[in-house]
Amino acid sequence: MRPNRLPVLFFATAVLIMAGSMLWLFWVSNVEPSLKTGVTPAKRSLNSGNSPALTAMPQTPAAASPAPSNPTATPTIATLNVPGSMPNEALLTFRTPEALAAFRDRAASLGLEVLGYDIKLRTARVRVRDTTALERDLNAHAEDYTHVGPNLITRIPGLPPPPAESDTSNPGGKTPFRSQGLDVIGASGDRSAWGQGVTVAVIDSGITSHPSLANAKITHYDLVNDGSAFNGHGTAMASLIAGNDPNVGGVSPAVKLLDIRVADTNGESNTALVSSAIIKAADLGARVINISLGANGDSPVLDEAVRYAQSRNVVVVAAAGNEKLTALSMPAGLPGVLSVGAVDANGTQAYFSNSGAGLTLVAPGVGIVSGYADNRFVIGSGTSQATAITSGVVAYLLGRGYYGPNIIPLLTRTAEPLQAPATAVGAGLIQVPK
Repeated sequence: MRPNRLPVLFFATAVLIMAGSMLWLFWVSNVEPSLKTGVTPAKRSLNSGNSPALTAMPQTPAAASPAPSNPTATPTIATLNVPGSMPNEALLTFRTPEALAAFRDRAASLGLEVLGYDIKLRTARVRVRDTTALERDLNAHAEDYTHVGPNLITRIPGLPPPPAESDTSNPGGKTPFRSQGLDVIGASGDRSAWGQGVTVAVIDSGITSHPSLANAKITHYDLVNDGSAFNGHGTAMASLIAGNDPNVGGVSPAVKLLDIRVADTNGESNTALVSSAIIKAADLGARVINISLGANGDSPVLDEAVRYAQSRNVVVVAAAGNEKLTALSMPAGLPGVLSVGAVDANGTQAYFSNSGAGLTLVAPGVGIVSGYADNRFVIGSGTSQATAITSGVVAYLLGRGYYGPNIIPLLTRTAEPLQAPATAVGAGLIQVPK
C-alpha cells in the first residue's frame, strides 16, 4: 500500500505562501518608500541681485547644486555679479534649441531682457536686474536648463603694474626685439606664398585698412556693431599674421583673414561674444583661430565653443595673458588649445607673461613692430603679439599640408628648449619646422 503524500504537499504549499508573503511585506516597508523619496522635486534658487553676497562668492557652483547626471537633474547655478563679470548679466545654457526658443518667447513677460543668443550653443545672454524672475523660471522649467552663470568680461591684455598675487619666479625679461622677431623663429626669406589656401580667423577688436594689409584677403564680421571707433589691436594682430609690407611683414601673407570683431573701442568683450565668434569662425571654414585676448575665469559656454572648433580640426591659438600671474587666461588654459606665452630678445620669459600648467610654448613678444590704426606702425609688447606670430606659423604648416591635430605635437617637438620651467615657457621658443 502506497503512503498518502497529500499532507506533505499541503504543508510545502503553505510554507511557500508564507515565505512569499514575508518577502512582499519586506519590499513594501523598505524599498517602496525609497522610490517615492527619489522622485521628490528639489527647489532651485539664485542669490538675489540685491544681496551683498553676490560679489563675495566664488564662481564655482554651490555644493547644493551638483552638475546634472541625467536629463532632468537640477541645473548647475553659479553666482552672478562676481568680480570680472558683466554687471547684472547672466549667461543661460539650455538643453535644446527648442528650450532656448521657448525661453526667448516668455522672457519679456518675466521682465528679463535678452541681449543676445546663440542657437548652436543654446545660450542666451540676459540682463538681470532682479534675480527673482529668473529664479521663478528656473523652478518652473528646470528640465530646460543646464547652466546659469555670469557673463565674464574678456579683455585685450594690457600691460598693467604687476598685481599683488604676481608670479614672483618670473625673471622679468624686457629686452625688445624692435622687429617682428621672425629671424629667431626661422621665418626669414621669401614668405609671399606662406599660408596659401588657409583661412585664419582673428577674433579681436576688428581689422581696419592698413598699408601692410593692402593685398590681404579679408572678410569682416562685426559682432559688437556699436558704431564706435575700432581699437587698433586687431589690425596689429592681422599684420603679424598676414602683413605683406616688404620691411614689416607677417608670417604668412598668403592666408585669407576672417575678421570677427568682438571687442569694443576699449578692448573689452565678454564670454558670450567670444564663444559665438568661435562657433562662427569654425562654421565659416577657419582652420586657425587667433584669440589674443582672454578672461580670468572659465565658462561652460566657452569650453563648448572651443570643443566645437576642435571637433572640426581647427587649431585654436590663444594668449597666455599679461598679468604676470601663475594661471593662464581663458581660453588659453583650456585643454587642446595652443597656448602662447612671450619671451624677450634674450629668450627670457617676458616680465608680464603669465605662467601656468598647460602652457604650450612661447614666441617673441617684447618690442614687436606691427601695423596699427590710422596707417601707423608701432612697437608693442604682449602675449597677444606672440600669439599672432604663432598663428602665422600654424597657417604656414597647414598650407604645406600638415593635419590640424598634428600641429601642436609638431611644434612642441621642434621648439627650441629654454632654461626655464615648462610652466613659464612651455616646450620652448617656437621654430618653423623645415
